[in-house]
Amino acid sequence: AVVYDGLVFQADFSGYVHCLDAATGKHYWTHDMEAALWGSPMVANGRLYIGDEDGDVEILAAGRELRHIATHNAGSPIYSSPVMANGTLYVMCRDKLFAIGSSQ
Repeated sequence: AVVYDGLVFQADFSGYVHCLDAATGKHYWTHDMEAALWGSPMVANGRLYIGDEDGDVEILAAGRELRHIATHNAGSPIYSSPVMANGTLYVMCRDKLFAIGSSQ
């Protein structure tokens, strides 16, 4: 799970990402990734990133309302958690590693 701005974002193996209030446990939303989730979600800059076994990286708003921002397919299953370091997003797939960042 990841905690951000008073919210808990939790993924489960069956392919669902849940958003709960960190203080009360109140359920805000559930998002169906439609594939198994092996890694944990990660939040950076108000966005939640999670990869699934189909190779999709979902980007959702990290808030009380479910808002889909984008989906990108990496072409290979993702069995790990996305990582943000020094302004670069790292996504490790079964057979490749993506480093996504600014060229500046």
